[in-house]
Amino acid sequence: MPSNTSPRVVDQGLRDEVYISLVRSLYADARTLIVGSSGTVLAAILSALLTSHPAFYACAAILLCVALIRAADVAQFKSAGHGMRDRGDASRWERRYTVFASVYVFVLGIWCFLTFAIPASPPVQLLAFSMTLANLIGVAGRNYGSRILVATQLTCAGVPLLAGLMLAGNAHYAVVACVLGPFLLSFKSIADKLRATLTTAIVSAKRERLLAARLEAALDNMAHGLCMFERDGRLSLVNRRLPAIVGLPAGLAEPGRGIGRFLVRSQRSGLIGRAQLRSLVMAARLALRDHSEARLTTRLANGRVLDLTFRTSGVTGTVVVIEDVTEQRLQEDKIRQLAHYDPLTGLPNRSLLKTHLQTLMAEGDQSLAILFIDLDHFKKVNDTLGHPSGDALLIEVARRLSALLGAASLIARLGGDEFVVVIPDLVDRQALEQITTRVSASLTQPYEIDGNAIVSSASIGIAISPDDGRDADIVIRNADLALYAAKSSGRGCARFYDRSMIEAARTRRIVELDLREALASDQFQMFYQPIVAIGSGRITSCEALLRWRHPEKGMIAPGDFIGIAEEVGLITQIGRVVLGKACREAMLWPASVSVAVNISAIHFHGDVIVNDVAQALARSGLSASRLVIELTESALMHDDAQALSTLTRLRDLGVQIALDDFGTGYSSLSYLQSFPLQKIKIDRSFVSGGRETQKDQTLLVGIARLCKELGLTVVAEGVETSEQLDGLTRMGAIDEVQGYLLARPQATPLVRDLIRAFAANSLTQAVKRTPSRRIAP
Repeated sequence: MPSNTSPRVVDQGLRDEVYISLVRSLYADARTLIVGSSGTVLAAILSALLTSHPAFYACAAILLCVALIRAADVAQFKSAGHGMRDRGDASRWERRYTVFASVYVFVLGIWCFLTFAIPASPPVQLLAFSMTLANLIGVAGRNYGSRILVATQLTCAGVPLLAGLMLAGNAHYAVVACVLGPFLLSFKSIADKLRATLTTAIVSAKRERLLAARLEAALDNMAHGLCMFERDGRLSLVNRRLPAIVGLPAGLAEPGRGIGRFLVRSQRSGLIGRAQLRSLVMAARLALRDHSEARLTTRLANGRVLDLTFRTSGVTGTVVVIEDVTEQRLQEDKIRQLAHYDPLTGLPNRSLLKTHLQTLMAEGDQSLAILFIDLDHFKKVNDTLGHPSGDALLIEVARRLSALLGAASLIARLGGDEFVVVIPDLVDRQALEQITTRVSASLTQPYEIDGNAIVSSASIGIAISPDDGRDADIVIRNADLALYAAKSSGRGCARFYDRSMIEAARTRRIVELDLREALASDQFQMFYQPIVAIGSGRITSCEALLRWRHPEKGMIAPGDFIGIAEEVGLITQIGRVVLGKACREAMLWPASVSVAVNISAIHFHGDVIVNDVAQALARSGLSASRLVIELTESALMHDDAQALSTLTRLRDLGVQIALDDFGTGYSSLSYLQSFPLQKIKIDRSFVSGGRETQKDQTLLVGIARLCKELGLTVVAEGVETSEQLDGLTRMGAIDEVQGYLLARPQATPLVRDLIRAFAANSLTQAVKRTPSRRIAP
């Protein structure tokens, strides 16, 4: 059915609903239909009785039948429960109603036409005319819902009516017909307007219901709770989320309850405390009074934290949005904890330490002392017992420090095994020494960690503010420098900061920068000291020795920069340079002469040593059997499993492995059996270090013969006199010798001349004929 619905009604579902509503309006008022039909039928019967004409009896009978059919149709519609499932159902009901109504008015129009055409008496004409016109007027007021029905009824009844008036042969009737035609047409306009009005009302109601449903769904499904109070302070709306968030008792959030009573009942039910009640009442009053926005955070009795926002306007009243921020606050607390506290020990971290120091120093004359504590050899605990044991040790250290120093001092963990203690209002050195002694004594007590007894010590650096700095970063740095001095002094002790330490630190920094420049500009130079076979007198190997030719300071010995290189992480790069230079130089020697390269413990324990050795061999073309890797015992003692794995991989490359300075430090004969060694270099102290007693010589002979039995090549270092060389020769257990008697370290190409000289003479002759010009500084 066409309709005059607005072009804005584009939603098909909405258009269908409008159409169904219009069709339903046709059947809306059955009483007017029955009353009108009854009056019309009685009028038709009366006209038939007055005229006794058969045509009038026929019209009356047909009208009666059609009226009964229409009444039955309406009753059937009512019994169906007004149910129209879709547009198709509505269309069928509309067609039924249109057919019956059109037949009815058509018969009515024919009856009116007959009264003028026969003609009947004027009273009968007036009766028929009045009833027909009344029904046509009713079309606009009753059947406006169907555009087709209005047009059909006006045509079916209006045309016979007007035709009867025109054919009556009465000029007055003709004038009435002329006037009545436009009047009947206006009925259609009236019906169209009524239909448009109904359509607009239906659309508006639908949209309002849809909007209300969407609003209700949005309110009930929003993450926050929401309630609304009228301007008089009475509760008017509560969404479904609010009781769940707040935990409101049943019946407490009923519409119509005043805000004051609502809050008091909440307090009495144990939902909020008195302090929260006062804050909420004040926020609500401010919002209601000032028509402004107010915010409040409150904590419920069950521990949940809520953020409340009050928004008030003069039209809508007060809207309260309630957000449960409990989890958010917990996360914020965790973030704050992580930002300022060490997660392992629970102690303040560097950030909080710095803030605390800045606060103390901002007080002006505030004095304080800082103890910078570092556990000695903590890495051994991690390497031998594992990181969980190391963590447990750190936790126990934190506990001991807290128990010993109390709440008056701030104890922080900076990371790793470093702790800082801040002691306010204490600058007396004697008192600080006493505290330091107690701290050291506490930390050296054995620890029981996972069934293992661990004995540790601590190095401590001490700085005093304001004497040693008025800035947090500076005083921490100075305590760190004092700690460095304590560790350099042998660990397990404490040192106070003094100004010379900063100068030493600057010097180390300058050396570091110079070392980086030396690597970049190839300032490192190699010297080689021969190792000679006692039996043949020939050079079998040369030990590569590093020198640094500084552009301003001249030649610098390794002892002056290797330690700093290890501290700043440059030793591995320097080791690569030495390996590369030594292998390339050895390619210029006879194939029977190998080159020995010392590898630092740090380089050895890294992940790259095997790859560095392989690359040096590949790039130089040197046979792996001509490279000897020399390691000190300190490089092997930290982690036997890792050391064995690295040594095995080096041996698989084909290189030889020598244990340097054997007989010093932690010398263990187990190394000779456990590790894949080919050479043992006995420390110079057994040869030229004043240990020439019979007992020392017996020990030297025993070590040498044991190594020979194990198939190892034995090298004696530090041979400086002919008597020492003769004694080692008579011993019969020494394979090779090295020392100043034979040759000092030589630069290239002098070492090549030296190798040729030893190849042409016996050992004694070669020593005597070694040219002094070849002795390098």
